[in-house]
This record gives sequence, structure tokens and C-alpha cells, in this order.
Amino acid sequence: MADQRNWTPFAYRVYRFATWVIWCLAWPGLRVARAKSPEWRERLGDVPDSPAGSIWVHAASVGEFGAALPLVRELVAQGHGVHVTVVTPAGVGIARESLPGGVRVSFAPLDLVPAVRRAVRTLRPSLIILIENELWPNLLFEARTHGVPVAMANARMSERSLSRYRSKGSPLRGVGQLIRAAVCQSQDDVRRFVRLGFERSRVRSFGSTKFDLLAEPLSASEREELRSSFGLDESRPVLVFGSVRPREEAEIVRAVATCLADLGDALAVVAPRHLERVAPLMTALESAGVASVRRTESSQVSREAGERPGAVVLDTTGELGAVYAIANVAFVGGTLANYGGHNPLEPAAQGVPVALGPHTETCRESALLLLDEGAAVAVSNGEELAEELLRIARDADVRRSMSEAALRVMEEGRGASARAVEWLAGLGLLSNAGRERGAAS
Repeated sequence: MADQRNWTPFAYRVYRFATWVIWCLAWPGLRVARAKSPEWRERLGDVPDSPAGSIWVHAASVGEFGAALPLVRELVAQGHGVHVTVVTPAGVGIARESLPGGVRVSFAPLDLVPAVRRAVRTLRPSLIILIENELWPNLLFEARTHGVPVAMANARMSERSLSRYRSKGSPLRGVGQLIRAAVCQSQDDVRRFVRLGFERSRVRSFGSTKFDLLAEPLSASEREELRSSFGLDESRPVLVFGSVRPREEAEIVRAVATCLADLGDALAVVAPRHLERVAPLMTALESAGVASVRRTESSQVSREAGERPGAVVLDTTGELGAVYAIANVAFVGGTLANYGGHNPLEPAAQGVPVALGPHTETCRESALLLLDEGAAVAVSNGEELAEELLRIARDADVRRSMSEAALRVMEEGRGASARAVEWLAGLGLLSNAGRERGAAS
């Protein structure tokens, strides 16, 4: 391991000086905010105290917290004390709802020297775990100064980020000297971290921890009960369009109309990403000649063929993951328009064939894995989407092959959190002392 004391690149010294200037200039306003707002007290470093030796897990927002959650649960199950920090209000809210009562949750300190220093001294962690690519120069420097090792989990790095971090003007140039271990999502990420200067022996890939958040496949009886709640008989095909975003609605509505016209008796379940799009989606479907009802109005969709709607629009929250289980094939939204995509592992976890558009930037590794293993197909537009959905819906052998591939991917991916914790422990980063203090708290 390179000597961490040597890490003081010129660009970091400039960054550190600039953040001190920002602190001094902003302090009058920050002081007022600190007095009025518990959130700002935490952002300025006054985080709730945790037992000495706890593990500090830091995530940026809701998405990164989703990767952190199974890891935190694994650490807690092994008796470690954990303190979680999240940047965004939404992420903090979900963390407080999702984590066991013994886990402290707070807003992350701003990457200003006094705020970070105060947080490190208050928490006195035995280890800091940064989720995905949360690399903050002052946090890393203060951790080094206070003798706190840093690791990364579910780490990822694009070629663009690699080039940026390696540039002479980056305050994170040579950051590999400051991080003791990186648990990566893929072998491509491993190679990029090694090129950044991380020691190869301290970089591993165990897959995405998000696999461990996904539900097990519904049982046959659970699927039948769910189908019954939609008024579906055993033979009626179901196409699910999940997490649909506004700029792709028009193409998806056309794909729905095309599929239903060809398949005749199929049902399309359309789930907008945000509930305020329910009414506009229903209007668009009706304009395309597709009779639709809201999910909350369709607990018993008529079984008589002449009265059955062609589409059900989900106006419920938290149900989509289960609804994927009744699909013959599912499209995952945010991928036809430039939104970056939503989690394609949700339908795959239920053994359902997946269709994806070209925009999968935020779920790149999961999408590539499903595509490479034959569990998903890629489309470029709404016309291709309709063609692929129809092909898969008509061919039972294709559906069976894709379903088996999806379940195989999920089986191999689950357990990433436990493997990561075991490896970190093997490196000596999860001290017995820290575990005993956490268990006693």
C-alpha cells in the first residue's frame, strides 16, 4: 500500500484552500441556517453521536442508498454498529424508514474542512465505507489525518470519470493512495480502479449489492391471487410497461395499441414513474383506441370479453415489483427517452423477459448483464419495442429461455453484500473492537 502521507497533490491543496475560503465567506449565513435547521446542523458537521468504532456508511441519494441498504443490514446482522449519512432529503427519509432503529442516520456533512473534521471527530468511526463513487477530497483527507481507513462498496467508474480523476487538475489525482479497498460492481470497474492507482489485491468485484434488495419470485399461489385481483383468467397474456417517463409516453402508447391490436385478448399494465402522469396516460391510451381503467378501480376487471379494458394504469405505489410477476414480458421505462433507465433487475427477479430502450446509463451493468445472458432484448424506439414484445409474447420457447436466463442471473448475483463484508473482514477492516462496541450499543 502506498504511503498515504505522500498524498497532497497541488490540485487538492487548491481545492482545500478554496473550500476554506467558501467556509469563511459563507459562515454568517451558515451560522443562521445552523441555528434554525437540524438538517443544516448536520450538514455543518454536528451529526448525532454514535458509539466509537461504528462504521460510517456514506451514500449520495436514494439510488446509492438502495445499494447501501443490504450492506448495512449485513453489517448489523454481524453485530457492527453503523452510522449512515445521505446527501439528499429524500435519501435521508427513506434511510430512516428502512433501517433498524439501532442505526443512526443523518445528513452528510458538506465537503468543507470544518464540517467534515467535526463529523469525523464526533463519529470516531473504525471504518468509512463510500457507496458507488462518492469520492470527496476533504472527507478523504480528514479520514487519513484521523487514522480512519476508507473503503468503497458497490463501486463503479466510467471511462469519463477515470480520465477526470487522472488529470493533473483533479483534486482526486492519486486518490488510490487513500482508499484501502474497493468492492466493485463489475470487472470493468475493477480494471478502471487499478488504472487509477488502486492496488490490484485490494480491488474485487462481487456484483451489485442491489441484487440483495430484490424480492424472491412470487409463488404460484401468489401469482394466481395477483392475477385474480386484476380479473385475469389463466390464459390472458399480460404485458407490463414499468416506470414510464413523460418523454417516452407517446411511443409506449403506440406500442401498447399495436400489441393489443395484434394479440387481441392481451392486457397491458402501464405504470407511470410518477402518479401525476396517470391521468395524461389514460387520456393518451383512450385517444389511441385503448380502453383503460385505473388499478384502484379494477380490483375485479370484468371477465366478459366484450367488456374488458385493454389496459390498466397503475395508480398505486410500491406494487410494480410484484406486478411484474404476472407479465409474459415486461418493458422497463426511462430507457426509450434520455432518462438513464430504471432497474431492469425488478422484472428479471420474477423470471420475466425484459425489453429495454437504448438509454441505460444509470443501470448500465445490470442492463448489460441481462442482455449478455439472453434475459433481455434491446430496442431503439417504440416500433421496435412493439415488434419485440409481440415476438416474445407469441413464442413460449423464447419466453421460457429468457425466463430461465433471468432467474440464473439473479441466483448468481444475490449474496454480493455478504461476500463484500466477508472480504473486507479478511482485509482486517472490520475490527473486532468495532464489532463489540457496536453490539453493545
